[in-house]
Amino acid sequence: MLYSLTSTQTMESSDNIHPEALTSLADGVKKACSIVAPTMGPAGTNIVLQSKLNPGHLLTNDGATIIQSIQLADPIESIGLGFIKEAVERSNNNSGDGSTTTCVLLNAILQEGLRSGVSTLEVKKSLDECLPLIEQSIDEQTRQITVDDIPAVAEIAGESKELANTLGEIYKVIGKDGIIHLEGSGTFDTSYSLIEGVRFGGTGYLSPYLVHDEEATKAGRKETKAVYHNPSILVTKRKIAHLNDINPLLSALQAQNKKDLVIFTNDMDSGVASVLIEAHKSKLLNILIIKAPVLWGNYVFEDFAKITGSTIVEDASGITFKNLQLDHLGSCGTIIVDKEETTVIGIKDISDHIAELQAENTNDSKLRLSWLTTKTAILKLGAKSETELSYLRLKAEDAIHSSRLALKGGVVAGGGMCLLYAAHRMPATVGGTILREVLGQPYKQIIRNMGLERATWGDEIVDAALVVKNAIRNALGIASTILTATSCITLPPEKELPAKQFPF
Repeated sequence: MLYSLTSTQTMESSDNIHPEALTSLADGVKKACSIVAPTMGPAGTNIVLQSKLNPGHLLTNDGATIIQSIQLADPIESIGLGFIKEAVERSNNNSGDGSTTTCVLLNAILQEGLRSGVSTLEVKKSLDECLPLIEQSIDEQTRQITVDDIPAVAEIAGESKELANTLGEIYKVIGKDGIIHLEGSGTFDTSYSLIEGVRFGGTGYLSPYLVHDEEATKAGRKETKAVYHNPSILVTKRKIAHLNDINPLLSALQAQNKKDLVIFTNDMDSGVASVLIEAHKSKLLNILIIKAPVLWGNYVFEDFAKITGSTIVEDASGITFKNLQLDHLGSCGTIIVDKEETTVIGIKDISDHIAELQAENTNDSKLRLSWLTTKTAILKLGAKSETELSYLRLKAEDAIHSSRLALKGGVVAGGGMCLLYAAHRMPATVGGTILREVLGQPYKQIIRNMGLERATWGDEIVDAALVVKNAIRNALGIASTILTATSCITLPPEKELPAKQFPF
């Protein structure tokens, strides 16, 4: 059965009347925003969630988590909800923070766009032309910081002075390029420790269907990364051309009840990849396929094998798929992979390997040393209950992401002030008129939540500039596109297919 909702008047007959489909899409966005917006700022409220991800309960004010849990009955409004979920997910993936700001901005752009009474294509073009001006204003307001400034950034994002001071201590030890991994301490106290770890850029998962994070699922959060503890690791330069190449290995792992397998490769047949992804989705095996980078590929293969204790399947090692054994596989304490980078924690002793690279003293060896000598900290969160731990984890993640981006791209005035300043730079165009009203909405929402009519923040209230940029980019990009819609079609949910059978 096919559902459709279209305008009763075409855009040719009246540019000033928006179609019902667009209004319904905007209503879906507005309803979602009305739930998330009250959580914004220091006086923001918390929301109790119960969802398919978490049938128990979760107390949070994390915009990304809340948005992903919302469902709407109306099919057209649900599509609008899908758009705002996409925008929030982009902001969360790009910066790990700014999700609520993204919601508020996207909704405001849609509502002001609908009120403009101008052809939607013209509105989109005009809005898009304003984005460089906003980014230029943000750049002009940005100031660079050092690790000494981290507590100020972390306290705003994490809503905890204790957490902010702890992160400040950690960054003084690990530096701006260091890695921080979160765990529960199992006690009431928060602490941290230093361990061995390496982060590789340009080495993300092959498919988003391979995300796997049991802790996120238990806490009711959407899985966005692949997180494995003590996995088996296969590193291969040889192409995996047929499933038969690794069938014996998969069978051997199953015989030993080892379900977690990480495959590090840059050459795998698409048919093999599809079968392995389906096996992962069916829970038969927890398989993670990491795309080895093209740039610095040979070096990354060697270094990845060193830190995990793997023997590379290649001509030089004499290891082929025919003689591949379980003892050729590597392992690590924890591996965390998103779409752009891989973090390996609890690595093998690579002191000899580092000494060799230091002795080489070439540009290539210096680059490799930069990623092999990254300092890593485990931040262990203390809490009195699982509910509190879930809440603190989300706030700590926001604080860590904001701190990292602040060190990378600087900070701007917080509390919505940065975008409020940018509003004054908007031209007297259709898009500029809309954005002069829109860019002040985060500030207005924060003071509304505080029960105030006006507020001035001191210099200590700051946001990471990249978080603000990502929020306006994603909100404006998606909202301006929605404004071009004149019709909307939905399909009934797909029937569940029978479980697939696999040859291993």
